[in-house]
Amino acid sequence: MRRRDENFPDNGFEAWGGYMQAKIQKLEEQFSSNLSKENQISNIFKGVSIFVNGYTTPSADELKELMLKHGGIYHTYQRSEDFVIASNLPDTKVKKMSLANVVRPEWIIDSIDANKVLNYKDYLLYSNKKTQPKLNFNKGIVCTHETTEEFGTKNENNQISSTAINIPNLIESNSKILDTSNMQNELKSNVTKTAVDPNFISEFYNNSRLHHISQLGAHFKQYINDLREESDFIFPAQVDLSAKIRGLNNNSTYSMNFEYNKIIMHIDMDCFFVSVGLRKHPELRGKPVAVTHSKGGVSQTKRTGVNRAVEFGLYKQKQNDKLIKAGVSINETKITSRVDNIGDEDDKFGSMSEIASCSYEARAKGITNGMFMGAALRLCPDLQTIPYDFEGYKEVAHTLYNTIAQYTLDIEAVSCDEMYVDCTELLKNLGVSVEDFATILRQEIKEKTGCPCSTGFGGNRLQARLATKQAKPNGQFFLTANLIEHFMVDIRLKDLPGVGRQTSQKLEALGHHTCGQLQSMTLASLQQHLGNKTGAQLFDQCRGRDRNSLTFYTVRKSVSAEVNYGIRFETNDQCYEFLKQLSQEVHSRMQQFKVLGKCITLKLMVRAENAPLETAKFLGHGFCDTVNKSTSLAVATNSFEVIYKEVLSLCKKLKIDPKEMRGCGIQVTKLESKNLKQGTKGALSKFLTNITKNESKEHITRNTSENIVTPKLEQQIPKTNSICLSPKQKSPIIGSTRSPNKKRGRPPKNSKAVKPGHAKSINLLNKFLQGVPGSNELNDKKEDPIKVVQIEKHQTKEKHGLLGLPWQQVRELLRAWFDSGQTPNFCDINMVAAYMQEMIFNKNIDTMYILINFFRRRIKEMDNQIWHDVQVYVLEQVQNTMMAVYKKKLYLGNE
Repeated sequence: MRRRDENFPDNGFEAWGGYMQAKIQKLEEQFSSNLSKENQISNIFKGVSIFVNGYTTPSADELKELMLKHGGIYHTYQRSEDFVIASNLPDTKVKKMSLANVVRPEWIIDSIDANKVLNYKDYLLYSNKKTQPKLNFNKGIVCTHETTEEFGTKNENNQISSTAINIPNLIESNSKILDTSNMQNELKSNVTKTAVDPNFISEFYNNSRLHHISQLGAHFKQYINDLREESDFIFPAQVDLSAKIRGLNNNSTYSMNFEYNKIIMHIDMDCFFVSVGLRKHPELRGKPVAVTHSKGGVSQTKRTGVNRAVEFGLYKQKQNDKLIKAGVSINETKITSRVDNIGDEDDKFGSMSEIASCSYEARAKGITNGMFMGAALRLCPDLQTIPYDFEGYKEVAHTLYNTIAQYTLDIEAVSCDEMYVDCTELLKNLGVSVEDFATILRQEIKEKTGCPCSTGFGGNRLQARLATKQAKPNGQFFLTANLIEHFMVDIRLKDLPGVGRQTSQKLEALGHHTCGQLQSMTLASLQQHLGNKTGAQLFDQCRGRDRNSLTFYTVRKSVSAEVNYGIRFETNDQCYEFLKQLSQEVHSRMQQFKVLGKCITLKLMVRAENAPLETAKFLGHGFCDTVNKSTSLAVATNSFEVIYKEVLSLCKKLKIDPKEMRGCGIQVTKLESKNLKQGTKGALSKFLTNITKNESKEHITRNTSENIVTPKLEQQIPKTNSICLSPKQKSPIIGSTRSPNKKRGRPPKNSKAVKPGHAKSINLLNKFLQGVPGSNELNDKKEDPIKVVQIEKHQTKEKHGLLGLPWQQVRELLRAWFDSGQTPNFCDINMVAAYMQEMIFNKNIDTMYILINFFRRRIKEMDNQIWHDVQVYVLEQVQNTMMAVYKKKLYLGNE
C-alpha cells in the first residue's frame, strides 16, 4: 500500500493524492451537493459526523439521508472524529478499535424523535469499553476523599520546569476506577499508596494524567527540532495552498504593512481541551463546560485534623507579605486568590479539583482555567464537566503541527496547541495576501481537526500574541504598523506575557493599569521600581516592542522530576529510598533527551511550622516552606550513581525531619548535549551540502501555471538586527619577528600585542554590515619568503565549507546559526574556526577582528555554558594560528 506522501503514478489523480483520495473527495462533494439540494428539516446534528460500520437498521443509505435532512455529516470513509454507527461488530474489530464512540443506530432515530442530540453514552454498543488510564494503585484507594493533581510551575521562558504532581480526584467514579467486586475490601483496607511504596514512582508516572499533559509541550518542541534536522526546506504543498487561496471569490488585494518588515503569526487553538472533548460530547455544545477530574457538587466526609480556614489564611498571608515587600499598599489593593469561595470538605462547594480548561460560555460566568471546582460551582451551578481525552489531544496537536509544517518550518513550538510562525518568506513565495492566507489556513485546521483556532499577526512575537487575544474566539486579527500606537494604549498590563500577579499589583499600586498609562513612566523610573531587566522589558512591551526573535530550535535547559503528592515518610531510610527512585527517573529522562548536566539541585517542600498536619487536599503538600540546595560537578554526567550520590549527600546536609517533608524534586541544569563531541552532521554542514549540490542552479522551483515560487534555501535563514561593535584598539603589527628559542604562550605585559586600529576598524565594520569583504592590506615590512610561499600554496587549495562561500552568505549564515537556538555541533564549530584561521592566512585581520567581536557579543547575550565553551575553543584555535603565522596573539581586550 502506498503512503499518502509518496509519489503517485501519472493517472490523472495526482492533484488529489492518488485514486483513493480522489474517490473520497468525490463522495464528499456529492454529499455536500445533495445537502444543498435537499429540503433540510432541522440542524439537530450540526457538527456531528458519522461513519456506518457493517449492517444496521436503518441501513447506511437511510442513515445518510437522515443526516442530510437534519444538518449532520455522513462519511463514506471513517475519520477520527466520527461517531461509528454499528449494530454488531466481529471480535477482530472489537479487539483492534477504540469502542469509546461506537453507538447503536437508535441514537440517530431517538434524537430525531426528541428533536435534540441525546447523550450518545446511553447508546454505546459496548458498555464495558476501555477508558483512559486511571490511577489505580494496587494497595487500594481511600474512596471517601477527593484528591487533586497539580503540575509544575512554568519558568520565565514559559517552559514547564518540572513534573510536579498532586492527584486530582482519583475517585472520579468509584465503580469506574475499582472493580465493583473489590470495592468493599478496598474501603475496609483504608490504605492509600504513598511515596513509601517501592512501586510508587513507576506507577505514578505511568498512570498520572497530568504527567502525560506535561510531556506534550516538550514532545512538540522536539518534534519541530527533528523536522528541521531532516528537512531539505523545500515545500511542494505551497503550490496547492497558493492555488486554493487564489480560488477564493473574495480574494483580497489590500497589502498590509507590519513593523520591522516581518510577518509573525501566532496560532492558538480555542479552549483546546474543551474543543477536543466536545467532539465526543456534541450534546454539550453551547453550554458552560469544564474539563476536570471532578464531577463537583458532591460533598466529602470531613477528615480529622484538617483545618482549611487556617491553611487558606496562611496562603493569603504569604501573598500579602510578598506585596508588602514589593512596596504595595494592602489597604488600597484588592487581594484575591484561588481559595476564595471554597467551602469545607463536607460542603457541596468544597471541591478542590482544578479546572484545566473551560468553554467561553463558562468564562462568561466568571470561570477561569485553574479555578477550583468549588468556587466555579458557586458562579455557575449548572456547569457541565467532561473528562480528559489525552489521545485526542495528541492526535489534534499532531494534525495542527503537520498542517503548518507542510508549508514552512519557521516554527517556534510553544505547547501542544500553540505556536509562533514566521510567515515573512512564506507569504512572499505564495504571492497572496495575509488575510486570505489566514482564512484558508484556519479553515484547513478546522476541517482536519474538528476544532476551531484563532490567529494573530504582527511584526514581532508580542504583537502577534496580543493580536490573537483580539481575534478570539475563532477569528483572526492583523496588528499592522499603523495600528500599534493606538492599539497598545488600552492593553491591560496583566495581559502582557511575563507580567505576573505581583508585578501587575505593584504597577496598579503606582496607578498604572494599562500600557498607555505605563508609557508615561521613564525607563529609569521603571527600572528603579522593577529592576533593570524587568523595567527595560516593560518599557518596550507597553509600546509593542519585543527584542526576542523566534526560536526555531529549542534547546532544553533543565531536566527534572518532582512529586508533591503522597510524600509521607516516617524514617530517613524511607526518604533515601524514594530519592533513589527519583534519581533513576531523572537519569532515564536525561538519557531520553540525550543530555549531560553539571549542576544538581535537590528541592524539598517542608510543612510550615504553623501549618495544619493534615492538608486541605488529600495527601497534597499543603502550606510549605521550600528548601533548595545545589552542587556543581567538575564533569557533566547523566549517571544514576552520581546523581543519587550527590542528592543523598545534599539531603543529609539539610537535616530535615522526614515526617515534615511534603514534596521532593531533583533538577539537573547546565546541560550539555551528548552530540556536542560527536562528529555528526550539523545545521551549517547540511546547509552547505545543499548549497554545493545546487550551486550551479537556481534555488527556486516555479509552477508556470500558478506562478508559484518555492523558497530559496537561503531565504529560510532568519535575519537579525544590525551588529553594533566598537573596536577601540590599534591595527596589528604584522611583520614582527620572534626568537625561535622564546617560550610560547601569552606575551609579557610589556610586550606589544596585536591591536587593530580604531578608525580602520570602524570603516571595516560598515563594510561588514553591508556584506563587503574586508581589506587585505598589509604593512610595508617584508615577509619571510618561505611563509609567503606557504600562504600562496594554502590559497591555491580547493576551498570547502564556509571557505567556498561569498562573504555575504557567510555573514547571514553565522547570524542564523546563533539565532537558531540549536545546540552547536562539533563539525560546525570546526568549520567556523577554520574560516577564521583562513582569514589569518589571508592576512585579513581587521575583518576577522570584527567577526570575533560579533561572535563574542552574541555568545555573551545567550548566556549559555555550551556556547561559552564553543567560544573558548574557537578563540584558542585562532590564537594558535596567530602565533604560528605572526608570532603574536590577537589583542581581544578583556578575555
